[in-house]
Amino acid sequence: MKKSLSTRLMYTYMGLIAAIIIGVATGLSYLITDYFFREKEAELNAKGAEAAIISSYFLSMDTDRGSLSRYLTSVDQLIGARIWLFNDQYQLIAASEPTKTSEETDKNSNGQKNTPQTAEQKAALKKAQEKTEEMLIIDKIRDDNIFTSRVKKILNDTYNGEKVNARVFHPYYKEQVLLVGLPVGGGEFDNQKRGAILLAAPISGLNRVLKDIYAYTIFVGLAALILSMFFVSQLSKRMVRPLVHMKDTASALAAGNYDCRVEVNGNDEIADLGRSLNSLAEDLDEFVHKTNKMEKLRRDFVANVSHELRTPITIIRGYNQAIADGTITSPDEIEKYRIMINEETIRLERLIKELLDISRLQRSEQEELQEVPLGHITNTVVDMLSVRAKNRDIRLDRNIDENCTVEGNGDRLFQLVMIFGDNAMKYSPDSSSICFSLQKNANQETVLSISDHGCGIPQSDIPYIWERFYKVDKSHSRNVPGTGLGLAIAREIIRLHKAKVEVQSTEGQGTTFVITFPKKIE
Repeated sequence: MKKSLSTRLMYTYMGLIAAIIIGVATGLSYLITDYFFREKEAELNAKGAEAAIISSYFLSMDTDRGSLSRYLTSVDQLIGARIWLFNDQYQLIAASEPTKTSEETDKNSNGQKNTPQTAEQKAALKKAQEKTEEMLIIDKIRDDNIFTSRVKKILNDTYNGEKVNARVFHPYYKEQVLLVGLPVGGGEFDNQKRGAILLAAPISGLNRVLKDIYAYTIFVGLAALILSMFFVSQLSKRMVRPLVHMKDTASALAAGNYDCRVEVNGNDEIADLGRSLNSLAEDLDEFVHKTNKMEKLRRDFVANVSHELRTPITIIRGYNQAIADGTITSPDEIEKYRIMINEETIRLERLIKELLDISRLQRSEQEELQEVPLGHITNTVVDMLSVRAKNRDIRLDRNIDENCTVEGNGDRLFQLVMIFGDNAMKYSPDSSSICFSLQKNANQETVLSISDHGCGIPQSDIPYIWERFYKVDKSHSRNVPGTGLGLAIAREIIRLHKAKVEVQSTEGQGTTFVITFPKKIE
C-alpha cells in the first residue's frame, strides 16, 4: 500500500516523540529511585549508628529487654523502619514493635466478632496474641531458609565491622525492604563480642511513587501524542503541500505548459527548490520561444533566399531564352537583354557573397584586431557617397574626429560604415540631409552615429531589422535596392568588435544608428 510523504513524516515524528517520552519517563524513574535509595540508606545508616550506640549501652547496663524494645520501637516510629538487634550467635534479642493502625485493629476485632471460635481456637489465638513481634519474626525467619541464609551473610559481614546495604524480600512483611546492617558492641557489650543491628525499611512507598510517576507519564504522554499528532499532521501537510504543487508544476512542464509557476514562500530549502523550478520553467519558456522564433526565421530565410534567388534566375533564364530561340533579333534589343542579364548576374553574385560573409562572421569568434583609424575610414565612406548624394541633392554633414581610433579589423569597419551610409542614402528623400558623427564620450568610448531624415522605422519592426532578409516593406519590392542582408552583416561585425548599437527612429522623421565601441585597453 502506497503511503504519502506526509503520512511517513507523521509516523516518523510520532515515533520520535514516543521514544522521547519513554526515555524521559525511564530516566526520571531511575533518577528518583536512585535518589530515594541513597537518601534512605544515608538516613538509616545515620539513625542506625545512633541506635547501635544506645543499644550497646542498654545491653552493657543489663537492663530489661522491654526497655530496649520500647527504645527501638520509638526509633522505628521516627524513621519508619523495622529494627532488629542480633547477638553474635545469629539470635534475635530485641526488635521494634510497630503500632498497629486503627484499620488493622478494627479488622481484627471484627474478625473476632464475626468468626465463631472453638475452645482450642481461642486458646491458640490467645497464645498468638501473647507472642511479641520478636517471636513472630523469629518464626518467619526460621521457616524461610533462603531469607535465613541471606540474613546470616549480612550478619557475618556486619560482625566483621562492615556496614551493609541490601535489598531483600522479607517473608514476614511480604514485601521488598531496604536492609541496612551496622555492627554493635565491642568494649562492654556481651563480653567483648560483637553483635549487629539491622534496619529494614519497606520500599512500598517508593513503588507507589513510581506508579504515580508512570501513570502521570502515560497520561502526559498520551496527551502529548494526541496534540503532537495534530500539530505534526498540520506541519507535514504544510511541508508536503509545496512539494505536491511542484510535482504538479513539473508534470505541467513535461506536458508542454511552460506558463506554470510555483508559489514560493519563505527562505528554506523547499523555497530554493521552488525558485529553481520556476527558473527552469522560465528557461524552458525562453528556450521554446527562441526555438519557435528560430524555426520561423529559418522558414522565412528559406522563403526569402528562394525568392531572392528565383527572381534573378528567372530573369536571366527568360532573357537568355528570348535571345537563344530567336524571339529577339534586333541588335539593340539583344544588347539591352545582355546588359540586363549581366546586372542580374552581378546582383546574384552580390547576394551569394553577402550570405557567405554572414556565414564567415558567425563562425568567427575572434578576428585579429589592430588599431584602426575609424575617423579616416568614416571620411572615406562619406567621400565615396558624395557623388550619389550630389545627384539627388542630399547634403552630407560631418562631425568627425580624425584622431578617433578603435581596436578592430579595418576592412570590416569600412564595410560597417558603408552599410549604414548606404542604407541612409537608400531611405533618404531627395534634397534632405545625412549626418555622420564620430566622437569620444565621457567614458572615453568611441561613438559613431549616422542619422537620416527618411521615412523612419516603425517601433514594432525595430527588434527584427537585424534578421536576414527582413524588410520593413513586407512585399520585398524591387523599388528599394538591396538584398536585406546588410544589417544582418552589420550586427555580426558589431558583435565581433564587442560594440553596442542603438536604434532611434520616428516614422516620417528619420532614423539614427548609434554604435558605441569599447574603451581602448592600454
